[in-house]
This record gives sequence, C-alpha cells and structure tokens, in this order.
Amino acid sequence: MKNRRLLLAVCLLVIASLVLSGCTLPFRRPAPQRVPERTPTPQPANPTPRTQPMPGQQQPGAVNMAERLTDIATDVQGVDSAVVIVVSNLALVGITLDRGEADTRGADEIKQQVANRIEDAEPSIVNTYVSANPDIVKQIRDISRGIQRGEPISTFFDQITDILERMRAEKGN
Repeated sequence: MKNRRLLLAVCLLVIASLVLSGCTLPFRRPAPQRVPERTPTPQPANPTPRTQPMPGQQQPGAVNMAERLTDIATDVQGVDSAVVIVVSNLALVGITLDRGEADTRGADEIKQQVANRIEDAEPSIVNTYVSANPDIVKQIRDISRGIQRGEPISTFFDQITDILERMRAEKGN
C-alpha cells in the first residue's frame, strides 16, 4: 500500500513537472537577434537642405518650371494671361484669350498651340491640358497661389482631379 502511494506520488510529480515545463514552450519568445552597432557618422555643421520633397509636397523645381511654362504660354499670340500647375509629368494650363484673336483663329487652335509649345520646350512634360474656361482658370490660379504660399500639393489633389476630369471632357469635345 505504501509502495502504491509512493508510486502514485512519483507519477503525479513527473506528470506535473512535464505539464508545467510543456506549458512554458508556447510562451517562450525567440531571443532577439543581435544588430551590429553602427558608429554614427559625423553630421556637417550646416546640413544641406532636403533634395527630395516630403510626400505630398511639390517638387522643388516644379514651381520654377510652372513659371517658365507660364511665360511660354503667354508668348503664344492670342493669349493674354496664363497660369500653370505642374504635377509630375503633367501640366494643367489655364489661359485668358484675346477676344479678337480667339474669334480670328479659334480658341481650340490657340489652346493646341500652347500645349505644343509647352511640350516642345519641356521634355519632362508628357501631357498638357489647356483650358480657357474662366471657372477652371480661377481654380488653377487659386491652387497655384496656395502652392506658392508653401501649402503641400496633396491638399489640392481633389481639386486637381476635378479640374483634370473637366479638362479631359473639354478636350474630348
């Protein structure tokens, strides 16, 4: 009887130790991998400015390019004023036409000439959309002013998408 109790106690002890040691296996975490330490590189006293814009910000040269393209658009005979927004490889151009020239040559011909001159002058521009619609011109001008004030272009994405859709529909007609 004592042997039986002793045997039962030993079995219970072995089972309890197996259960307790077996239960810890799922809770074990892998040892962290050692990452070699990097020696910090010395920082220059005057750090250079970022060359890449933050996501959603206008590329540094895009504002200057837009100004150059505006000058090109206004050089076309029949264009009184122009405003340009550059988004990646796309130029959205709003123009105000000279009434007499628009009646003589036609607004579509003037818009096509503006688009051709811009694409010829700037090879990075793949698509140029030109509109003489006063409402679209005002929207483009408002966006351009916001970008010049330093607002990120991402704040205008919905407006730009709307303008682009309207200009594509206008171009298709």
